[in-house]
Amino acid sequence: MFIQELIARINGLVTDFVVRISNGETKDLVVTHEISGVTPEMIDAWWFLMSDTEIYKLWHPGDHFWARLETKEEDGKTTFTQHVLENIGGIPTLLHIRVEDPNMISIPKEYSHVFAGSSLNESGVPYAWIVHQYEEMPGGTRMRSTFRIPAKAPGFFVNALRRHNREEMSQFSKFLPQLYCETQISKEKCIEICKSNNPAQRRG
Repeated sequence: MFIQELIARINGLVTDFVVRISNGETKDLVVTHEISGVTPEMIDAWWFLMSDTEIYKLWHPGDHFWARLETKEEDGKTTFTQHVLENIGGIPTLLHIRVEDPNMISIPKEYSHVFAGSSLNESGVPYAWIVHQYEEMPGGTRMRSTFRIPAKAPGFFVNALRRHNREEMSQFSKFLPQLYCETQISKEKCIEICKSNNPAQRRG
C-alpha cells in the first residue's frame, strides 16, 4: 500500500500542474447509467456507507484500496470529506471529496435525487466538481454522473475516468440491495426487496 500511496502523491503533483495550466477553465464529462434492481433510496444511503474500506471495495473490487470519512465543524456547520485511494486508468489516485450542497454547484440538475461533491487539493481548495443525479425508472434507477474537471485534463485520463465510473455503477446491482437491507431497514423489508429483485425467489 505504501507504493500506491507514494505514486498517488506524485500523481497529485501532476494534477496540480494540470489545474494550473487550465487557468480556471473546466470541461464536463457526462456519463449516463441504467442500474437494474437498485432504488434511488439505496443510492442515497450509499454515499456515506462507502466510507468503510471493506464496503468501498465492493464498488470496484479491482481498483479501490481504502476509504475514510472526515467530519469537521466549520463556521457553525458540519462538513464531510471522503478520503479515498483508488486506481483510475491503472494509476493510483488519492481523492479528497467534500460533500457539497447541490445548489452551490452550477451543473444543471434534472433528476429528483442528487449527490454533489468537490475534489480538493492537499490545501483544501476545490479544483473539480462532481454531481451524481438519479431517479426511479421501471426496474431500477437511471443516473447521470457529471464530472467538471480542469480543461487541460488529458484525453487518456478522461477516458479512464469514464470507464472507471461505468465500472463502479455497474457493481451496484451486485451488492447494494443486500447491503441496504442489512444496514438501513428491517429484516422483513429486506426479504421483500430481495425477493422483488430476484426472479428465482419470486417464482418460489
